[in-house]
Amino acid sequence: MTDLRKAADEYLAVRRRLGFALVDAGRLLLDFVAFLEQRGVGHINTELALEWAAQPSDAQPAWRRLR
Repeated sequence: MTDLRKAADEYLAVRRRLGFALVDAGRLLLDFVAFLEQRGVGHINTELALEWAAQPSDAQPAWRRLR
């Protein structure tokens, strides 16, 4: 488990204990972490965040907004 995955899991656990469901947001966060893990990076930067948010290339603007 990477540090990013551990931090994301802990963050989601805390927020869920506070009563937030975070169904879609939690899935997207873990998807983003998987994207970062595939690239072997340990830190988030703007370039990677924008690359992830723009996927897939044929996505509708509404989908990109959610990401």
